[in-house]
Amino acid sequence: MLLMIFGLLTITNVQSQSLRLKKADKYFREFSYDKAIKAYESIDDKNAGIYRNLAKSYLMLGNTGKAEENYSKLMSTGKYKPSDVYDYASVLLMNKKYDEAANWMQKYYKLNPKDSRAQAFMKNPLYYRDLLKSDLNVKLENQPINTEYEDFSPVYYRGNQVVFASSRGDSKFFNRKWNGNRQPFLDLYKADLTDGNTLTNVTKFDENVNKKYHDAPATFNKDGDYMVVTRNVYDEEKLPDNKLMLYESELQYDQYWSEPEPLSFNSKEYSCGQASLTPDGNTMYFASDMPGGFGGTDIYKVERRGDGSWGNPVNLGKDINTEGNEMFPYFDEQGGYLFYSSNGLPGLGGLDIFVSKVRKGGGYTTPLNLGSPINTNRDDFSFIYREDGSGFLSSNREGGKGDDDIYGFRNLKGFQDKIEDCSISGTIKDKKTEEPLDFARVVLYDANNKKIGEAETDVDGKYAFPIDCGDAYKLRVSRYGYQPGSADIDTKEFDTPDIVKDFALYQPDEAYAGGGQGSGKGLCSHKISPLYYDLDKYYIRYNDKVKLDEIIKLMNEYPEMVLEVASHTDSRASKAYNVTLSKNRTNSVVQYLVDHGINRDRIVAKWFGEIYPVNGCVDGVPCSEEEHQQNRRTEFRILNCV
Repeated sequence: MLLMIFGLLTITNVQSQSLRLKKADKYFREFSYDKAIKAYESIDDKNAGIYRNLAKSYLMLGNTGKAEENYSKLMSTGKYKPSDVYDYASVLLMNKKYDEAANWMQKYYKLNPKDSRAQAFMKNPLYYRDLLKSDLNVKLENQPINTEYEDFSPVYYRGNQVVFASSRGDSKFFNRKWNGNRQPFLDLYKADLTDGNTLTNVTKFDENVNKKYHDAPATFNKDGDYMVVTRNVYDEEKLPDNKLMLYESELQYDQYWSEPEPLSFNSKEYSCGQASLTPDGNTMYFASDMPGGFGGTDIYKVERRGDGSWGNPVNLGKDINTEGNEMFPYFDEQGGYLFYSSNGLPGLGGLDIFVSKVRKGGGYTTPLNLGSPINTNRDDFSFIYREDGSGFLSSNREGGKGDDDIYGFRNLKGFQDKIEDCSISGTIKDKKTEEPLDFARVVLYDANNKKIGEAETDVDGKYAFPIDCGDAYKLRVSRYGYQPGSADIDTKEFDTPDIVKDFALYQPDEAYAGGGQGSGKGLCSHKISPLYYDLDKYYIRYNDKVKLDEIIKLMNEYPEMVLEVASHTDSRASKAYNVTLSKNRTNSVVQYLVDHGINRDRIVAKWFGEIYPVNGCVDGVPCSEEEHQQNRRTEFRILNCV
């Protein structure tokens, strides 16, 4: 009888534990982390999954000590995932246990060596020492407008004001709380900006923008009459989920804001938020977890069309984004700097603030961690900056008034000189005369032979490419009538970020094909006959495809061969029309060659309209159809001999 009683008690206890686990998991899915913690902690027999969710719940509520404790217990079970190892290392960073975090990052690298976060760490495992002793001579000041609630994401507004996000909840919706942290939903507020870079006199922003749920952060154009705000996806009959969308609004009659309208690229399947407009309001950076990214949230860029609508967002790529979260972008158009926060790059813990510069040739420089005191072991984000060195950021660092606080700073200088911005440049000359060669074609390839840049030398024979410091490249140079040149460049072998590579090209035997003549041996001895076209047509005649097939065969036989394709018309029709017609003829030939396997980089396309007839059939001169036919042609010129 006693055994039966104990058995019933055991069954009842197991059933009770199962019910508590289901309830805890439900709270966790609904982002009710405080309730989830209480339910999980009540379970006696905890497994790896419970420790994992407890750690994440404590972390979401800012209790990094308890998060570390539960991650440690998860590790001790031996049933952890590679992502758990990374998350544990991240929490250790937030608790300033840098050496211990480094050990776990090394373990993560062994588990996932292809992860860019692990690779970046392994390049300099002791990176945090440099960040902690940063020489940025700047002091941060906690702003008097901060409260015990969340205050963050300041943006400049109309010159002498700042608009920011806050959950201080002084509205009719004060009792409406977000499950995530049990604080009121976010609204927009504005404050005056003093000459001393201090925020004062807080007032509520426009009621047409502030609604029931999250209505922040926001961004404005320079004139302050157009804004984009981050909002929850919500239904009037239901509570909102955790998806965010971007809405736009315009200032009406300089008095009130229009009802915000969603942007076209929003989706209920993913979030878009934390936007930053350029001063003219025509370019926007924002964060999103839309499909096709590199990790959690990535930073995207989108351009505004002429009709006022927004185009298709473009991911900023691996220069900026990682497998982690990149968030809160801010673009300083005057300096060309992109500031943003990331937990996927080597940092001091939580979100760190990074800066990258837009390259003239496209792409971004290697992100620079701004170090201490801008960054701490907690979340540091929402950085804004002016050229005089003043600005603001948000942080939940120790010593603040509330959850997230706004901090001001002045005289931030010096980071500009630390941004690694390498380049390759040089001059191309004639080897015999030493005269500069203009219109030489220079192509830049990465170490995997992928074309990443192309340039044409100027009248002084000069070229230049922006590149990433630390990488290897290949250069290939060609010019009509000259032997091509090439060079391998490994930036690690140079002591300067500005690498100079000059070329001296020499002239071999002339290489003509087409209406001209050929001389010399090998490739130079080949002649290629012109193609001809019907009147006002640019399609390739059937019998001329045989000629193109011969060219393809020749180019496959000589992999270094570079071919010029130049098309012409007769003198009938207008000059402008004939330029377009000759361009279409060249494009037809080029497309045929490319479709049959010839690399586009090996083809130089030109078109001249009617200005180069092979006979005297110009405007006003009567000619036969046969004479006009001679001018409707595409000629070929081999630009190099190998």
